Parts: sequence; structure tokens; C-alpha cells
Amino acid sequence: MSDDQPAKKPFRWWHWALAAACTLAFTALLIWGPWWIEGHHLKEDGKLVSSAGIIVTGFRTMLVAIAAGGFTAAGLYYTRQKHQLEREQFQHAQQQFTESQKQFETTLQEAQKRDAEQAELTREGQVTDRYVEAIKLLGSGNLAERLGGIYSLKRIMHDSAKDHDSVVEVLAAYVRQHAPAVTAESDGASSDRPTMDVQAALTAVALRPNREENLTIDLSGVDLSGAVLKEAVLDLVDFRNTRLTKADLEGAVMHEAVLDGAHLLHANLHGAVLCGARLRDAKVDCANLMDADLSFAVATRASFHRASLNLAKLGEADFGMVDLSGASFQATGVQMTNLGGADLTGVYAMTQGQFYEAFLDDETRFDPAIAEDPEIVARIEECRDMF
Repeated sequence: MSDDQPAKKPFRWWHWALAAACTLAFTALLIWGPWWIEGHHLKEDGKLVSSAGIIVTGFRTMLVAIAAGGFTAAGLYYTRQKHQLEREQFQHAQQQFTESQKQFETTLQEAQKRDAEQAELTREGQVTDRYVEAIKLLGSGNLAERLGGIYSLKRIMHDSAKDHDSVVEVLAAYVRQHAPAVTAESDGASSDRPTMDVQAALTAVALRPNREENLTIDLSGVDLSGAVLKEAVLDLVDFRNTRLTKADLEGAVMHEAVLDGAHLLHANLHGAVLCGARLRDAKVDCANLMDADLSFAVATRASFHRASLNLAKLGEADFGMVDLSGASFQATGVQMTNLGGADLTGVYAMTQGQFYEAFLDDETRFDPAIAEDPEIVARIEECRDMF
């Protein structure tokens, strides 16, 4: 029993003495009380009156009733005190149980936290070991081992959000190292398609988990001719001066990607999303851009010679001084598109009035039949007044 639990009071000796005295007093009062208190009513002329028995019996009955009431009151008081003591003991037990439960929950939470921390440390150690082994495999002279390293890094990237950025950087660096751009000192011809390991690294980067990233993926100045990057996620990727000749980028998402000076000749960009992308000085000749979204793209001085732009969206894009000669423009949206200085000679499948809402200037070149269209002439004049 704890110190704060109510303790039973000891039954002292004088309690017994008092009880004995009370018992004797009650007995004496029961026997002689009627004579002491009602004596003058019991005798008359020295003799007992006829009603003496009734008076004595009534008096004694009254005393017994008073005693019974006292015992009842004492019993009720004792019961009340006992009930109160039991209630206090119950409340104390409840309090102890609550404190024990809180202590148990605290201990359990601390144990779970320690277990989770230990499990996390173990997992991080395993990931680190896998990461180190994968990096070693990347430097192997055996293609199969390099592929194993790439797939291991891909698995780590999917399993560990903490290692996401570092794995992407390693894979991008691997691509830059193993797919260098064609230089004047090399044979001058790009490859038909990337090697298996480079393609595997590209695929791992392109189809990485959708997470918030703190890096810009650098794939600039490399030769990715013939690469397969269907439905790849390449937002903000740096492709400056990269060769993507005949690359398959169908359905790729390339918001604000940097493609300045890139080679996209004969590339498949069907349905690609290039909103806000930069394509300054890029070579996009004969590329398939059907149904592509180039809204807000900046492609000044780029070449789209004979490219297919059918159903493409060029709204509010900057195509100033772009070579669009021979390009296919069927149902292409060019509302608010800057075509100042652009070469639009020989455009194919153009609907009448298609360029009435584009920005044109005196340097914009059309075929004679279009250049002499009064609406085109009026539009050039209107744009001249705007600027």
C-alpha cells in the first residue's frame, strides 16, 4: 500500500472502555430508569398504581427504540465511512492504473522509436552498401556488370527518396561519360542509337519516381541519337547542344527543358509537351511534332525545315527568325505566336487565315500568294504599330 492510500485507524483501549460503560449505563437505565425518572407516577400512598406496568413497559420500550435508533445511526455512519473508504481506495486504484498505463505507453513508444531508428539505420546501411557496389559495377569493363550496376541504382532510387537526387546525378554523369558528343577530332558521324548501358541509364532517369527534386539534370553536349524516351519525364533537363537525331520522344513531358543548339533532326516528338522549353538555334528539321504543345516556347533562330507541325500548339511561343520553310501546318494553332523574321515559304496544308492572329513583321517571309493577302498585309501593319 502506498503512502497516500487511506489507512485504517487503530481501535484504541478506551474505545472498549467507553463501549462497556455505555452498555452498563443502558442496562442500569433499562432496569432502574423507570423508577428514577417516573417513580412519582408509579406509586400512590406507598403502593404501586394499577398502570405502573404500562408506564414501566412504555419507558423501557422507548429506551430500546432509542438504542435501536442509535445502533441504526451508528451502522449507517459506519456503512457510509466504509463506502467512502472503498470509493477512495477505488479512485486510488484507478489513478494507479492510469499512471501505470501512461508509463507503459511511454515505454512502448520509446521502444518503438528505438526500433524504428535501428531499422532505419540498418536500412540505410544496406542502401549504402548496395550503392557502393553499384558504383563499382559502373566502372567495370564488362557490359553485363555495368547494366547490373545501372539497374541496382535504379532500384535504390525507387526505394530511397533520400538517395533520389544523388542516383539521378550519377546516372546523368554516366550518360555524359559514355555518350560524348561528336567533335571535330572524332569521326564526325553520330551513332545510330545509344549503347545498351547508356539507353538503360537514360530510361532509369526518364522514368524516375515523381518526387520533388533539387537538381537540374545535365544531359548537355552528348550524343543520344536514336534514343528511346517515350513518355519520359524530362522537365527542366539541360539538353544544350545534345544530339537527339531520330530520337523517339513521343509523349515526352519536357516543361521548360533547355534544348538550345540541340539536334532533333527526324526526331519523333509526336504529342510531346514542350511548354516553355528553350529551343534557340536548335535543328529540328524533318521532325515529327504533330499534336505537340510548344506554348510559350522560345525557339528563336531555330530550324524547323520540313517539320510536321500538324495540330501542334504554338500559342504565345517565340518563333522569331525561325526557318519553317516547307513545314506542315495543318490545323496548327499560332495565336499570339511571334513569327517576326520567320521563313514560312513553302508551308504545307495551311488553312486560310491561319496567321491572322500571329505577330508578323516586314521580315516574315511567305509564298507570294500569301504575302499579297490583304489580311496578311494589314496584320503586318498592325503589328508594326504595336511595337
